[in-house]
Amino acid sequence: MESERSSMSVPPAVLAYLGQREVLTLATASPAGLPHAATLLYVNDGLTLYFWIRPDTVTARHVDQNPSVAFTIDEYTPDWTKTKGIQGTGECRVVLNPDEVRRVVTRFEQKFSSQAPARSTDLSFFRITPSQVHFIDNAADSEEPGDPAGRTVGLDYHRSAVFSVFSDLPDQVAETLAAKLATVHVEPGDTIVRQGAPAEKFFIIVDGEVEVVHADGGEKRTVATLGAGQFFGEVAILRDTPRNATVRAVAPTTLLTMGRDVFRTLVAQSLGTTQDFDDVIRQRLAGLGLPGEAGPA
Repeated sequence: MESERSSMSVPPAVLAYLGQREVLTLATASPAGLPHAATLLYVNDGLTLYFWIRPDTVTARHVDQNPSVAFTIDEYTPDWTKTKGIQGTGECRVVLNPDEVRRVVTRFEQKFSSQAPARSTDLSFFRITPSQVHFIDNAADSEEPGDPAGRTVGLDYHRSAVFSVFSDLPDQVAETLAAKLATVHVEPGDTIVRQGAPAEKFFIIVDGEVEVVHADGGEKRTVATLGAGQFFGEVAILRDTPRNATVRAVAPTTLLTMGRDVFRTLVAQSLGTTQDFDDVIRQRLAGLGLPGEAGPA
């Protein structure tokens, strides 16, 4: 499954912690920015989180209108040096596929034998697909040399990034991009961009898989398969050229997208020049076996 593949590089301790805990706090917001927080039971499949609520709740209405969410999973301890937990952001969507719903119900029945949701039409199941996850483990600090008592309460937390769909992007750009991205979903066989077409959007893959196909005369070849955390579409935008390849979904895929003008503006504002991003492009071109002036879409 995609969640298993995208979690392969996540530390086992983080996945174990997700499996052990039972409750998450979910932060949502209305389109007007009105915040709301709710505490919910959850199950997980790798880093993908699932919960159930009634469709008439504030949380369900917010998610329907604005799928961007933040969440925490933690535990209380009177000793702050033993603080442990997970903080994340991502996208939340209602689960519509009947097979997926059945799998989620089974997971709830296995994890919460006395509190599993009834198989009822009065409940909706939701999926959180993380875009960034951080793990807080102050106990790791307390096991290292030095005196943790000298640290400032509330400030010196041992917080590490364990997953991010922005991990391949230059550090200066990633945070700004996150606030400007929209979400789209495509099905297997859907064409996302077509070779020769104008470059209008930049894409980051949240989950799923796409293939990059380059046509040269009458010959077509698949030059790459891209998955969660990888991105495409930046070459043609930054170099002001048509798409150099066709990109098609080979699995159900969630993408974060940004329009051409916003992307170019943010790159210019964040980097001053496009040199840092161009370095990323050149590395990826070499990996795809394409010439230096061509690129993956």
